[in-house]
Amino acid sequence: MLKPPKDQRKAAESVFTSSVVLLANTVAFIAAFLLTGPVYSHTHDPVRNFAVSQYGASMGDVASILWGLAVAIGVFAIARLSLATAITVGGLALAARLF
Repeated sequence: MLKPPKDQRKAAESVFTSSVVLLANTVAFIAAFLLTGPVYSHTHDPVRNFAVSQYGASMGDVASILWGLAVAIGVFAIARLSLATAITVGGLALAARLF
């Protein structure tokens, strides 16, 4: 059976990898946009109350801002990790089934 040259195989892997990264980043950004608000609103009060009780009233606003950033980054990272894994496994399963 004929096999493609190594350079051509590397190029195909590069295209697949960059496409997975682009798709995972795009969908993770959308997920972060849609999910950051609800997650933040459900967790904001306990985090703010903890910061005020441990560090004083002046830290409440700082904790709120930092918590919002942490939630946005966390939601994006979890979504990207999950999507990249699912896309890669799905692509490998499809390739194994076709070839």
